[in-house]
Amino acid sequence: MMIQKSIEEVKFEEAKKLIAELQSIATFNENITCVVNVSFNDGKGVHSASSAIGGKSELLKMYGDITEAIVYEFMKDHNCACNVNETIEHAIDGAKNRFKHFKHEKKEKTDENN
Repeated sequence: MMIQKSIEEVKFEEAKKLIAELQSIATFNENITCVVNVSFNDGKGVHSASSAIGGKSELLKMYGDITEAIVYEFMKDHNCACNVNETIEHAIDGAKNRFKHFKHEKKEKTDENN
């Protein structure tokens, strides 16, 4: 008899297989843009599997929509437009700053290797 934890682990593995199937479908069909994330909390930490396939502009639009939905969810008790918009703007600024930092680190590493 399976214990509850192992049942949940099996479900998570099945979900990861579904992600791989969706990724395969999106990879071979340029008209399909796909963003998938599934997470499993085993009590010690959250295990996550993600996939994103599609054109850059489509993915950015989709991530923007997802970000907005998450912000509204977190702020539903205090969701006046100014707070939601400000939170989204900060998220965009944070993503841009992290990307700049990533590019700077990559350049330094490349310089070190040359």
